[in-house]
Amino acid sequence: MTFKRTLQSNGFKAHNNKSKELVASKFHSSIRNVRIVVNTGTDKNTGKPIAGKQAQFKAVYINNQSQWRTIASGSHFKPGAFKSEIPSKLIAIEAGAESASSCKCGAKKFKAKSGNVVCANACWANKGWSSKKKWKGTKKNTSQPQKRPARTPAKKKAIRAEILQKRAEDKKAQEKIDATKFTTFVPGQLVRIVEPQQNTLSDFIGTVTKVEPAAGRPSTSLLADVSVMWMSSGQTSRHHNYNPGTDTATYLVHA
Repeated sequence: MTFKRTLQSNGFKAHNNKSKELVASKFHSSIRNVRIVVNTGTDKNTGKPIAGKQAQFKAVYINNQSQWRTIASGSHFKPGAFKSEIPSKLIAIEAGAESASSCKCGAKKFKAKSGNVVCANACWANKGWSSKKKWKGTKKNTSQPQKRPARTPAKKKAIRAEILQKRAEDKKAQEKIDATKFTTFVPGQLVRIVEPQQNTLSDFIGTVTKVEPAAGRPSTSLLADVSVMWMSSGQTSRHHNYNPGTDTATYLVHA
């Protein structure tokens, strides 16, 4: 059907949902763990408009429990205008996702059913906090605590040097691991997108048109912005050259 072909040409995949409405989604072009969802307002079997339904884009954040939380919603438009309005609506909703507020742990915020704006991830869980910890009473120790022998300046300096050396070694080891997740691309190369959730390569092949340092990153950073023009649609989108190694984020590979 025309709707499905239009969605596919723009990188969307139809959902196998129980409702009769055609719903599809794809990952955000630059933000990890965010998908762009489109409710088309049409019957997925016949392609005809559903009475009382309107097409709409929304952006969802996939949290650590694989739950989808809506972080931005686009304006409604008639299903009949879907093909002509998809470019501008898609740009608008991606921008809306980028401007959505973030928590201290980096996850996006969303409006819960209670009306409160909360974090999509339980940030406190990452710090080892727990509201379920039970206090267990213990017998009070009335004895005087033993005093730790005072450290000499030389001892303090040696301990500090040991800590700094350990941090430097850990950082160097982590950088060596992270470096294997970056792929080098040059203009003219053919690329595809890997979708870890489906464990497959996408059906779309594109050509790298531009590679430039990632915005806001130091010149020594390995992260780069890769512009790709997709052969199926002729449209260009931007991606990173980084493989996050998760089951929720897409990444580029050589075709």
